[in-house]
Amino acid sequence: MFQPRLDTLPPAQRALWPLLVEIPRHFVLYGGTAVALRLGHRVSVDFDFFSAVPFRPGDILGAVSWLSAPEPKFFQREKNTLTVEVEGAQGPVKLSFFGGLDIGQVRPPDVCEDNGLKVASAEDLLALKLATIQQREEARDFVDIAALLHAGLGLDEALGHLEAIHPVGTNAVITLKTLVWFKGGDLEQLPDELKRSLEKAVRRVREVVPFRGSKQPIGTL
Repeated sequence: MFQPRLDTLPPAQRALWPLLVEIPRHFVLYGGTAVALRLGHRVSVDFDFFSAVPFRPGDILGAVSWLSAPEPKFFQREKNTLTVEVEGAQGPVKLSFFGGLDIGQVRPPDVCEDNGLKVASAEDLLALKLATIQQREEARDFVDIAALLHAGLGLDEALGHLEAIHPVGTNAVITLKTLVWFKGGDLEQLPDELKRSLEKAVRRVREVVPFRGSKQPIGTL
C-alpha cells in the first residue's frame, strides 16, 4: 500500500482527503498533486482524476455525495469532463475529472493505504508531464519533471514511455528542446540550479529507450 506525503497538502485539501474514498475506483489521480504526494517537493492545490471509462457528469455527482453539497461551483460540466469547486471544512477545493482517455498507463497506479485512492505511477506522471510542457508554459511542470528525475527516473526511459502513451505526434527531439527552452509563461522564474539540472539530464540522453511492455487503459490496473 502507498503512503502519500499528506504533509504537502494545503489545509483545505487535507481536510477533504478522507472523503476521496467515494471517488469511483476507475479514476486515477494525476497532475502536480500526485507528484507532490509522492515526492513532497512542492504544494499543489487541485485534484485531477483521469480514467479510460467514459462518463457523464451526473454519474460522478451521483457517486460522490459531497460533490453536490452545499453549493458546488461548476467550471466544466459535459460528457467526459467535470471540473468543480467544492467548499470543504477548511476552504474551497477544485477537482477535475476526465474520462474516455486513451493515453493509457505503462505502470500500475499505487493505492493509498488510508482512503483507497489510486495515484498514478511516477513513470506515468513523468511521461505525461513531458507531454504537458509541449502544450503549456508553466514553471510548475518543469519543477515536477526535475523532481521526478532527481528521484531516480531516467529521461531516456521516460521518452520511451511518452511514445507509448502518446504514439501520435510525439517527437523526442522536440520534447528535449522544449525541456531546456526556458522562455514564455513564468519559466524565467525557474531557479538557475533547476535549469542546469534539466540541461544536464538532456545532455545525458543518448537514445530513447523503447517501452517493451503494453500500455493499459487508465484505471484498469
